Amino acid sequence: MSLEVYYRLINSGIGKKIKEVLNGLVPGLIPEPIPVRVPVRNRRNSRNAG
Repeated sequence: MSLEVYYRLINSGIGKKIKEVLNGLVPGLIPEPIPVRVPVRNRRNSRNAG
């Protein structure tokens, strides 16, 4: 099972219930994803700069 399919399952409605049950039995088993900020270049500024 790929990681993408795994996270899609875990973040679905039934997956959230399964995650709650499993984390209730073993705390920290399935950690919550941490949002990460990714810098994005503005195309307009990069064209004018060069």
